[in-house]
Amino acid sequence: MDEGKLKIVKGAESLFMRYGFKSITMDDVARELGISKKTLYQYFTDKNDLVNQTVENHLEAEREYCLRLKETEKDPIAFLLAISDNFGDEAKHINTAVLFDLRKYFKEAWDKIEAYSKEFIYKQVLENLESGKAKGLYRKEMNERVIALYYVNMIQFMVNPENYQKEVRDFQTVHHELIHYHLHGILTEKGLKQLQKLKTTQ
Repeated sequence: MDEGKLKIVKGAESLFMRYGFKSITMDDVARELGISKKTLYQYFTDKNDLVNQTVENHLEAEREYCLRLKETEKDPIAFLLAISDNFGDEAKHINTAVLFDLRKYFKEAWDKIEAYSKEFIYKQVLENLESGKAKGLYRKEMNERVIALYYVNMIQFMVNPENYQKEVRDFQTVHHELIHYHLHGILTEKGLKQLQKLKTTQ
């Protein structure tokens, strides 16, 4: 993605996260970024195209972060905690209304998020489970493919705005609880000690 287009995508994402996908118009994006609508339409055919490419860019950034982290962090538990911390930082800027907009009005973009969960996240969780088992940190008797599927479904539950009660709308809290629920279901005694050690050094 060239620099000019990337600047627009990032600016649009910031607007969408603050005000929702439905309410922001192409005029709003052009005005916020100080560009003409003609320039905007040189890169995007319409608002739906802009939303799709914004979502694709965000997912690609998440994918790259995860793969970079996997190269440097060889401890399976520390990897999951780092993923949780990164998501928590991003979740501060997300509200359920934004996801409701995306799910209701931009099905193609929403489908990209679901495909990302079912394919990329599933693969990363499966590899993490296999690595943790090999290191004696995760229970040997568990079926890692089933657990990976459970995890993906928990993520899909988490990002579906219809599943939230009024008193629980904080993504950061929800994802933190999800990660720890997942870990406490798969850790061995050795894994639990490692988790406590990591938590005390954070």
